Amino acid sequence: MSPRSVVAIVLVGVGVLGLAVGATRLAGDSDPLRRVYVYPRELPPGPGQEIAVRSCQMCHSAMLITQQHKDSSGWERTITQMEKWGAPVPPEQRDSLRTYLNTTFGPAAAPK
Repeated sequence: MSPRSVVAIVLVGVGVLGLAVGATRLAGDSDPLRRVYVYPRELPPGPGQEIAVRSCQMCHSAMLITQQHKDSSGWERTITQMEKWGAPVPPEQRDSLRTYLNTTFGPAAAPK
């Protein structure tokens, strides 16, 4: 690899890191035009988290799940659809999964 290639790779890496740090700093900014919500890389703990990790994260990242903010009916429809597409949700754990998703990521949990 040429020295120019190494320099280019390092500069791109530094730029990406700078964007990530900037987004984190802006997360608490009070200016609504500059506010950025930083989504977690892992699902937060709580009753039902293990079910969500096992049933949802086999296909989806935590970021995709955490940005939904559906109500209980919306999560119910989503779980039904995901089951049709092959998500492994045991029937006896379905209510616990919906409750976890609604409590943790429902409309009340949406970023303001």
